[in-house]
Amino acid sequence: MTQFDYIVLVIIVLSVLLGWWRGLVYEILSLLSWITSYFVAKAWVAELAPYMPSVLESEALKSAAAFMAAFITTLILCGIAAWALNKLIKSFGLDWRTDGVLGAFFGFMRGLILVLVVVLIAGLTKLPQTPFWRDALLSKPLQNVAIVVKDLLPDEISQRVSF
Repeated sequence: MTQFDYIVLVIIVLSVLLGWWRGLVYEILSLLSWITSYFVAKAWVAELAPYMPSVLESEALKSAAAFMAAFITTLILCGIAAWALNKLIKSFGLDWRTDGVLGAFFGFMRGLILVLVVVLIAGLTKLPQTPFWRDALLSKPLQNVAIVVKDLLPDEISQRVSF
């Protein structure tokens, strides 16, 4: 196992622990926030790319920056709404143990998605060609999943992801 494998495992374990701590309700709302953020970012990437800083010389970098800006902004707004809705639902008396265990499952799923996003971003760079990446146990399976889901990305970005 390389440092890559350990980083992946730490991300997933921390996400599971966070999911257990926050609970099912908040994790469902959080997952919906991530999905909403993705679709909003995908819909707005072409409109926002021309407004990205000129230091980003290539169109691919401008598109990636626009996608991330829209994604993060939407995620923050959805997070605020999720926090308020979670407080409202918890006021009705959901058991913390059930909420926590199911929240851990959703945390696991979120951790996998986060790792996949990092793998896709790395596919835009030369990182997958380094020994850090090539020698890792988890890099090949994650790359295989990334190849399948990269078609869900905007064309400007997915064409530049190479594994």
